Amino acid sequence: MTPMTSIRESSGLDTAALRDHFPSLARTDDRRAVAYLDGPGGTQVTRECIAAMTAYLERSNANHGGAFTASVETDAILAEVHAAGADFLGAHDPDEIVFGPNMTTLTLAVSRAIGRDLGPGDEVVVSRLDHDANVAPWLAMAQDRGATVRWLELAEDRATLDLDALGTTLGPRTRVVAIGLASNALGTITDVGRVIEAAHAVGAIAYVDAVHAAPHLPVDAAALQADLLVCSPYKFFAPHLGMLYGRRELLEQLSAYRVRPAGEAIPGKWETGTQNHEALAGLLGTFGYLERVGAAYGGASDRGDRRGRLRAAMSAIRAHERGLSIGTLERLSSVPGLQLYGIGDPGRVEERVPTFSFTLTGTQPRAIAEHLAARGISTWDGDFYAWELVRALGLDGAGGLLRIGLVHYNTLEEVDRLVEALGELAH
Repeated sequence: MTPMTSIRESSGLDTAALRDHFPSLARTDDRRAVAYLDGPGGTQVTRECIAAMTAYLERSNANHGGAFTASVETDAILAEVHAAGADFLGAHDPDEIVFGPNMTTLTLAVSRAIGRDLGPGDEVVVSRLDHDANVAPWLAMAQDRGATVRWLELAEDRATLDLDALGTTLGPRTRVVAIGLASNALGTITDVGRVIEAAHAVGAIAYVDAVHAAPHLPVDAAALQADLLVCSPYKFFAPHLGMLYGRRELLEQLSAYRVRPAGEAIPGKWETGTQNHEALAGLLGTFGYLERVGAAYGGASDRGDRRGRLRAAMSAIRAHERGLSIGTLERLSSVPGLQLYGIGDPGRVEERVPTFSFTLTGTQPRAIAEHLAARGISTWDGDFYAWELVRALGLDGAGGLLRIGLVHYNTLEEVDRLVEALGELAH
């Protein structure tokens, strides 16, 4: 393995060296290298993650809270992963980090807890751009409590939200505003700071879905002043997990649905049942990988502690992915019959992450995905749980969209393979 400390280049990340940290990228399918352009559905994991999971299962596999060695070691890992999660998300306190099986389960639990205090006349605001995991739980809670649902609609460009309507959408009865930091379908980055400010101005809780943003850019929940923010480690090179940040006083104030021995202490009252300890150990391994990236590619001032190294890593990834976005937009524009949905102007890459969804004249999205899969290219088709968005775009009856999503280990050579394969279908 190439030492990361020797691979810094002025032009950005050394992708070849970083790819060596992802064993699955060496896979071939019918003697073709597999191009994993399916990152929005879940990224590949690092060697460091796999090694940490294996080490935990081989040596420390136990439930927490016991007096014996393996349980004590498990408790130490759980404490460390909460601290590392706080550093990754910019939390003030490790107790502000809650883990669960996935973002959807965490959001369902939190929405139910918030709903205990809501009733008729109260209002919940959701958006047409979000993943349904940050829409449906709030709709269900509102229905159960007799609350009113209000919507942030798409802007005229059909790629962003109409944030100019915040003043009329939010009001004195708004209790919760649920908003996504980045669209998992179009790649659009939303100015959530503006939304949070508007929510707080009317006394509402701001709940931020950062699942699709977390693999691509630094996330600082405290700086954003989010009340609650959730992401999925399996979308940023770690095992299948969900991770929630919540302001300490809010997590303490809300009444969680829990078993009685869990008590009222945080984060325990929110982490229902035994957690996935081996996956949490793996997440620590992934954080270790990102720290190495930050140490190699960040400035000297970023290397002093884990929080600085993690932020430096995500800043370097963000800078590197701008080039991936520009190169991908240019290449997709050359495919006859391809209609891109979302921000297509290379001059606006700051407003997006490298996730691209499109249709192709004469070919259903599923057929495109199957055609690409036969050529060793992994993509997604459908609505990707962006249920409201795909219907607002009028594509729900036409198979939705074909989506590709790049992360820092992807290359423009893989995009060239994609474009060549799409050319075989183009009319």
